[in-house]
Amino acid sequence: MTGRRRRTDDPSLCGVLLLDKPAGPTSHDVVAWVRWVLGVRRVGHCGTLDPSATGLLVVGVGAATKLAPILTGQDKGYRARFVLGAATTTADAEGEVRSSMPCPSDTEARVPPVLAWLRGEHRLPPPAYSAIHVDGRRAHELARTGVEVELPPRPMVVHEVVPGRLARVGDRVEVEAELLVSKGTYVRSLAEAVGERLGLPAHLGALHRTRSGALGLDHPLAVTDVTAQRRGDGSPGRWQLALQGPAGASREAMADHLRGHLLAPAMAVPLPVLRVADDDSGRRALACLASGQSLSLADPGLGLGLGSGLGSCDATGACLAVASMNGPGLVLVRHDPAEGRLQPERVIVAPAPRP
Repeated sequence: MTGRRRRTDDPSLCGVLLLDKPAGPTSHDVVAWVRWVLGVRRVGHCGTLDPSATGLLVVGVGAATKLAPILTGQDKGYRARFVLGAATTTADAEGEVRSSMPCPSDTEARVPPVLAWLRGEHRLPPPAYSAIHVDGRRAHELARTGVEVELPPRPMVVHEVVPGRLARVGDRVEVEAELLVSKGTYVRSLAEAVGERLGLPAHLGALHRTRSGALGLDHPLAVTDVTAQRRGDGSPGRWQLALQGPAGASREAMADHLRGHLLAPAMAVPLPVLRVADDDSGRRALACLASGQSLSLADPGLGLGLGSGLGSCDATGACLAVASMNGPGLVLVRHDPAEGRLQPERVIVAPAPRP
């Protein structure tokens, strides 16, 4: 990446990017690229993808980075390929084979019941080659220095399993499946668990994230034309990211392309959204919430466009978002139906000042 651009905190650069990450770069590499292209400091991803994995990386820009704790906690959808017959040091295709054995002739017939078993709650150890901190260092850093890393089991939930292609490749069997899993689930751990259940060494051959909560690569604003090439200087782990076609002709063209694909925070937040009226009363209501004042739903002059929006979140303490009808402004609130009030919890985007 060449050229310099002063980084800014331009409030107009605020939103969520749905990027189709190519294989190779780390999630941090993609964030650094977005930061460079747009010339902004506040950029962060909402759920790490391994370098070899592809697919949806949700990236917050500007004030939308405040949504990261919520967006990161969403269930994730994946297309995975498990390889039976070989285990690797990293539990994926990037590592060295540490054990192998030919798959018996009845392996294919035994796979469907094991995939059915996979659905549900599990406690499994994360892979040693992961970003989990151990004594102040990343587990993968310790593992690469030869330190034996044993991570305690963690809860992982597989909500859905849709079996896909099942094929024998030489002495190994490849199993494809679509998965819907909870936050904190390591699909590499699931691959090894499937192998253990079958009495076979196994690893994750490929992984593609398709969804994070309600956000997916099928969204019309998803950026699906990101490319990655290793830099010509031969430095390990360094990648040149760009966009295909005219959008990648220059840094300015890439910036225009990404700006045009920013998803407004109110469209990305995984909560019911209440829109305030586009008038003085609505702007006053949003400004009050943004300043920390709770609002009574009984006040007809507040301009809250509630409609039926509270129908799905009428439980005490339900969290929802209040947003302006047009322009900036997004505040997360708690709805207390017993008190009939909205209590502000976090300002994501400050509303525009009244003229």
